[in-house]
Amino acid sequence: MIAHGVAEQLRLVDRAVVALTRSTEALIRASDEASLLRDICHIAVDVAGYALAWIGYPQHDPMRTVLPMAHAGPMASYLRDVRLTWDDSELGKGPTGATIRTGITQVVRDMAADPRLAAWRNAARAHGLRSSIALPLENAEGRLGALTLYAQEPDAFDSEVIRLLEDMARNLGYGIGALRMKAEHDRAVKELAESEERYRSLIELSPDAVLVHAQGTVLFANPASASIFGAHSPATLVGRPLLDLIHPDWRSRAEARVANPTQQDRLLQDFRLIKMDGSGFDAELAGASITFHGKPARLIVLRDMTERRQIQEQLIQAAKLATLGEMAAGLVHELSQPLNIIRLTSEGALLFIERGKATQEWQAQQFQLVADQAQRTAEIIDDIRIFSRRDRSPEQVFDAVAAIRAAIGVLAGQMRDDDIAMVVDLPDHPVPVRGRRVQVEQVVMNLLSNSQHALKEKREQSPGREWRGEIRISAAVNAAELKVVVSDDGPGLAPEIRKKVFEPFFTTKEAGRGTGLGLSVSFGIINSMSGRLETMDQTVGACFLITLPVANDACGQPDAAPIPPAATVADAHIMVVDDERTAGDALANYLAELGYRVTTCRNGTEAWQRFQSDPVDVLITDLRMPSGSGQQLIERVRDYDPLLPVIIVTGHLGATERLSEDLNDDRCAVLKKPAALHTLGELVANFLQPPL
Repeated sequence: MIAHGVAEQLRLVDRAVVALTRSTEALIRASDEASLLRDICHIAVDVAGYALAWIGYPQHDPMRTVLPMAHAGPMASYLRDVRLTWDDSELGKGPTGATIRTGITQVVRDMAADPRLAAWRNAARAHGLRSSIALPLENAEGRLGALTLYAQEPDAFDSEVIRLLEDMARNLGYGIGALRMKAEHDRAVKELAESEERYRSLIELSPDAVLVHAQGTVLFANPASASIFGAHSPATLVGRPLLDLIHPDWRSRAEARVANPTQQDRLLQDFRLIKMDGSGFDAELAGASITFHGKPARLIVLRDMTERRQIQEQLIQAAKLATLGEMAAGLVHELSQPLNIIRLTSEGALLFIERGKATQEWQAQQFQLVADQAQRTAEIIDDIRIFSRRDRSPEQVFDAVAAIRAAIGVLAGQMRDDDIAMVVDLPDHPVPVRGRRVQVEQVVMNLLSNSQHALKEKREQSPGREWRGEIRISAAVNAAELKVVVSDDGPGLAPEIRKKVFEPFFTTKEAGRGTGLGLSVSFGIINSMSGRLETMDQTVGACFLITLPVANDACGQPDAAPIPPAATVADAHIMVVDDERTAGDALANYLAELGYRVTTCRNGTEAWQRFQSDPVDVLITDLRMPSGSGQQLIERVRDYDPLLPVIIVTGHLGATERLSEDLNDDRCAVLKKPAALHTLGELVANFLQPPL
């Protein structure tokens, strides 16, 4: 050990005190870790007077190198001339490496003689370095690295100096930990602010309405909410009861969800809401529990389904029209059969009448046959009319079995012509389901039509062989569900096709024979009724399963017995307006035979002129006429007499439903052509009955 005088000893201690004191001040002023490390090194050299100071952090690379983080002193080139590690090799046994590895302060009293410095002795001698101290830097995180100081004199670090410098290193370790905590806090605050900004932008720019409520009171609404609900601004919605935005029919369910917010979150479809002006709309919504301003709340995201519904309706309509197009040839055949019977029967009756061989009883039989075939034609046309119209009717409970039978009836004739047998096994009693009857008919017709095409394709692949296809359709109620199975013995569906069969525009038919919409639209229809449409395994052919929930409501009540014509009201005046002379005259002759005074007109203009001079008790009119439409005529006579009974007889597609909605009163009736004379007579008699 090299002895120092008292004055020298005091100088060395004073140097350590200055380093400790000024480094403590630097800790207080420090704003980040990197600048603190630089300041400590410069204080040790520029203020306290050490020859060299540097701070190294251990790296966890294969070589376990020590990376200098900061340094100061004119001898800093020494660091470039040496290689430092903290492993247990020769290069890791130096003071810095040993301190990092063990966490114990390492002092070199004379670098020229200490064997640990053998690898660096020449470099130390070249830079005039004689003694050093390596101090561990530690905090709650663990061992951070080492602070190494060098002096130009030997034995510059005695026990008192070591104690002071260890306090300095200990303070530096805590300071590094505090700055890292501050940096982590600042980073978290920054990320939180950025996250909140992203969240705010997302919410503000979202096209979907976003509401936050607590206990049923709206606390927040985004701009899309104001647009969807027709409010002046989002602030208009804040503070309002959430139930004010719920349609009355849905409020009981909404109250249950508000009262029990912990229930499982799920997407709700067809939730009925109301706008600020009182108009209703269907929405799709989902909710989640959140914390809003430190209090529990519920976040609701909702989407107006109006536009999507319109698109779905267009797709459904397109699929229906495509189905009708594919069935056109079969429908022509179905209509030609009764029309052919009518013509043959009529011409045969005329021949027998001319030759005086037609008895009254025989004539009655022939005319009854003509009437029956006309009714058969009317039923076919009515099925086409109902199926092809755009369905905007509200959901209601209907008999699913009757809908299935109606769909089978439309296609049964085509199946017979194609040598396809239909095996039908349906319940004898009504099965109520909720939805739209026309859409269920559409789904069944689409499945039957697909089976028909598949069987015809199978027949074409086996020319010259005796062949007969079969389609089976059955239905049964099981566990409050109606299960309808449609299967065939055709080519079937390959596994790769079954995976895609419900995708839009996917079709296995040749170009020009299919749109690829049928099964996709059918899937959407059944899904909207809370049901399922799926394929089933079958050894031969294809098999589809429709599952629908059975409604609790009653349906399928028998129609009331027809009301016989009431007694003729004396001198009742009836006006018949039809541009088809034969039809108008036939109707007028029938009413005249019943005892009414009848006026016939060929268009709306003529009818209005004659009505003004001779008002009538009942108006019977067509709609489409060359001069003055029936619609204009009805408006004029209703202005004259708002209670005038009106019977509309039309074959205009869609007019029956629209006019029934527009005129919606008990003094108007709409009949579809071909109309039955006895039905029209009953309506006239009922309208002429005096009020009770």
